[in-house]
Amino acid sequence: MLSVTIRGNDVMFILVEIKSILEVRPISISSTQSLENITAGHVYYLFEDRDVYLEHLITFVKTGLKTGENVLIIESMKNISKINAELDKHFNEEQKSNIRVVNNFDYYFASGDFNTKAMLAHFAKDVILFNRENNSIRTWANVEWASDDPDAEELKFYEATIDEFVLDERMVSVCAYSRTSITPTLDTILKQLHYYQMTDESFTVSDLYKKP
Repeated sequence: MLSVTIRGNDVMFILVEIKSILEVRPISISSTQSLENITAGHVYYLFEDRDVYLEHLITFVKTGLKTGENVLIIESMKNISKINAELDKHFNEEQKSNIRVVNNFDYYFASGDFNTKAMLAHFAKDVILFNRENNSIRTWANVEWASDDPDAEELKFYEATIDEFVLDERMVSVCAYSRTSITPTLDTILKQLHYYQMTDESFTVSDLYKKP
């Protein structure tokens, strides 16, 4: 049985601060599950094709704006200019005021691999910068790391913390990982810690999911 204990008062304090900002949205139930129609859930996206990745991201943003949510995109610096160009094609200035694209360096590299406290602190900062009249949010993160051999236990703790937060807040959160960076061990861990799993071609409920 997968079990993770939240470590440290600092992480708990940051989570409480973020929860005080966000609006908890009601959950809608759909008989057909896809990224477009879920209104809450933690999604593990294992991607290969960058163009398909971008198509899914734009769909994710469109869905969020239609449902009145802010959209936070945590993305690799090398992709940000292309993503911003696509956002300019699809959305007007008013819509883009509800979209924030940030460099994933601060989240995943600046403080070491999977430093949960640092990542949550950056998340809290970015949430505050949205329009305070609309406190609901969905997130899309391109998760990367600096080391050649990431610590599986640190990844497990980070994703378990995020999963608990997503469940409590009833939000949609996509964690995107490049297939080239994922070992079979990491793939199993991620399927255990995300209710939904997604590839470029599919979207399903994870058979391995175990609520922390």
